[in-house]
Amino acid sequence: MQIINDTLSFLKTLSFVDVVFFFAVLALMLLVIVLIYFLRENHIEEDNNITFKKDILNKKIDEASNSEMDSLKEITEALENAEPSAVNLNKYEEEQEERAIISYDELLKRKNDFAINYSEEENLDEDLTVKKVDLDNLVNSTSVEVRPEIKVSVISYEKEEAFLEALKELQQRLN
Repeated sequence: MQIINDTLSFLKTLSFVDVVFFFAVLALMLLVIVLIYFLRENHIEEDNNITFKKDILNKKIDEASNSEMDSLKEITEALENAEPSAVNLNKYEEEQEERAIISYDELLKRKNDFAINYSEEENLDEDLTVKKVDLDNLVNSTSVEVRPEIKVSVISYEKEEAFLEALKELQQRLN
């Protein structure tokens, strides 16, 4: 009897907001439990569907593997007997195809075929030169600048020593 009296006195001390909050928390817990239950049930059904679909897929693979070799032979024969079809290229693609460099040897042969045309040259400073590219005549394949090769002659070690000795003698005579 004492427990009931204590419970009633406890409930009488609670305000309306406390009671609403208590029942809201209980309702939320109930909803979470129901949600977990539904998720587990759907997951089990999905697992059963997945295994069922795997079985169907395995049967189809087995059926297809028998006819697979025949179809591979047919595809191979069709590819061997197929004639290459002509590819329609526009003007830009044809130009790019002509200019395409396929191998390293071809690159070396073509390295000096094209040069850029400049319309104006302006000296802004002693060291700075600005050139304006001629957009109307962008690439000139006829005028290629050939740079002269610079040959560097190296004096042998014996000649350097003889030259150094001659300089030392000259310095001694001058002193």
